[in-house]
Amino acid sequence: MIVPDDSGVVNGGGEVLVDGTGRHRRPWREKRLAAEQVAAAYDAIGKPRKAARCRDCGTVLVFDECPVDAQKKLKHANFCRQRLCPMCAWRRSLKWAAEASKVLHAAAAEHPEWGYVMLTLTQRNVPGGDLTAEISRILRGWDKLTHRKEFGAAAGWLRVLEITHNDRTEEWHPHIHALLAVTPEYFRGRGYVSHARWVALWRAVLRLDYDPSVEVHRVKARHNGDALDAAAREVGKYTIKDSDLLGGKDSNERVDILDRALKGRRLIAWGGGLREIARQVAPEVPEAEQDLVHVTEEDHGPQCPVCGTEMRERVYRWIDSLRNYLG
Repeated sequence: MIVPDDSGVVNGGGEVLVDGTGRHRRPWREKRLAAEQVAAAYDAIGKPRKAARCRDCGTVLVFDECPVDAQKKLKHANFCRQRLCPMCAWRRSLKWAAEASKVLHAAAAEHPEWGYVMLTLTQRNVPGGDLTAEISRILRGWDKLTHRKEFGAAAGWLRVLEITHNDRTEEWHPHIHALLAVTPEYFRGRGYVSHARWVALWRAVLRLDYDPSVEVHRVKARHNGDALDAAAREVGKYTIKDSDLLGGKDSNERVDILDRALKGRRLIAWGGGLREIARQVAPEVPEAEQDLVHVTEEDHGPQCPVCGTEMRERVYRWIDSLRNYLG
């Protein structure tokens, strides 16, 4: 195996990709390795086309790079856009968060009086064989919930479906994260929905024989940050995390279950007044056509944003023998 020296240079033939610093270093290598694991799982369950696409995903990355301080901005990449591909799921989550922030800031400009409430709706876990039906049930439940009288307090909403896996019980936990835009009167008692009432409503629309777990809280800025950006980050989470998809010895089974359960699902959806704003500032694009390269509004132009040096194009390729990117 080829091993780079401490500087990251490999036998004078290039440098290992490092994008960012410290906690802000982007996980290109980790996502690429996870994509290979998903490809192997697709091969094992008899889906060679999806396997081939995941295996080829992100093997070539083209950056604009500063020759002085190595600041980078992705310019081109060969992403596969498979829903379960860890590389594409990561890029898609960044895109969702950026678009959500854009929509919410546009909403704030148009409706500065709106406040925001984060609502998480859950129910008991289910075995893998019931996951497809359970996802259908909670999405139908969400649709029913939006038509209840109490939901009229929401001027708009954003709904995200997330699925986690319990490694101890081998069960799945599909649940909903929702961001509700509400008028000032909501917090003064007019139309306000208590936690107990949200529990009762979710129980009713799902026809449960127990009280489900529901979390609701007002969105507030943290550490002097922007409350809208905080909300966007919360809803921009991965629908499926790598640890839930590839954990344990049953990765093949997990990929098979999720591939079937998520087929044709709308993972993120806007409603009410936020939907109208989203149509204007962030028009919906089918997943197969989404731009996963330019996932934020950042545009530093031809110069490095730190030192002002002219940026240069640099290509990094995935080297199997190195198990890393070299450029």
